[in-house]
Amino acid sequence: MEYKDYYKILGVSKNATQDEIKKAYRRLAKQYHPDANPGDKEAEQKFKEINEAYQVLGDEEKRKKYDTFGSYYDFQNGTNFDPSQFGWQRRTYTAGPDEFSDFFEMLFGENGLDLNSILKGFNRRRSPFGGFTGGFRNARTAQTGQHMETSVEVALQQAFNGGDRILTIQGSNGSMKRIRMKIPAGVLDGDKIRLKGQGINGGDLLVTIRIRTEEGQELQGLDIIQDIPVLPWEAVLGTTATVQSLDGTKLSVKIPPGSSTGKKLRISGKGYKDRRGKRGDLYIRVKIVVSDDISIEEKELYMKLKETSRWNPRDNKV
Repeated sequence: MEYKDYYKILGVSKNATQDEIKKAYRRLAKQYHPDANPGDKEAEQKFKEINEAYQVLGDEEKRKKYDTFGSYYDFQNGTNFDPSQFGWQRRTYTAGPDEFSDFFEMLFGENGLDLNSILKGFNRRRSPFGGFTGGFRNARTAQTGQHMETSVEVALQQAFNGGDRILTIQGSNGSMKRIRMKIPAGVLDGDKIRLKGQGINGGDLLVTIRIRTEEGQELQGLDIIQDIPVLPWEAVLGTTATVQSLDGTKLSVKIPPGSSTGKKLRISGKGYKDRRGKRGDLYIRVKIVVSDDISIEEKELYMKLKETSRWNPRDNKV
């Protein structure tokens, strides 16, 4: 069996943050998605590998187990090894190929290796003459009706309102299949939705929801933080701006004079709403922006301001 380097598949370093892993996955999944590459078997296979890699590296517990297995046995990219060393036995399934690779199933299947066994096995089974003298006992056994897991990214607006979503996953016969699922309004990041009978051989499919926010937008609990661009003179003199909440309400926000980048203005009860009806607040965060294309007259005014102003924040004593 070939050791799979999930970091290499996603094109990230082993020290990559969860945010970096997520961004790499989004980019590659969009590039190799079957809908964007109809009939391209190579892209389809790449899409499967990307999803498998993200299933592991996007989950902190699975990532820890994967890293431990690789580091303790010093596996390298593409290393071939005998899984029977670890007590794992490949069984034949009459219903067709599995949803994930043998390597994934060995570590994360119904009876895959557990972290404690890996740690104990390494210390107990390494021969003083090199190599390994035995294997783990928790062998993989054939089962019917296996559950499988996947994750789906949902835009913040859809998570708030709810709606239908089409999933493209690998079917039990190895081909890609499309499943329609309902996203309940108010679903939270990390929530799991169980789709009965959509797993392997009639098992269930467990879908983890990942809420995607746009640039300049954050979801913290039920509170939403949203950047609002403000011109330099608006920040100095103050202004009024219009923003729209997730429920479609247009809100008038007063930017007070002397507002610096990062200043937050709270609008109570206009944040995210969960499935129980509890709603957070909306925070408008000031972000001062400048144009890279200014007229000669504007530049002269800025030069005059530079000559007139005596204030320099960098001169403040610490």
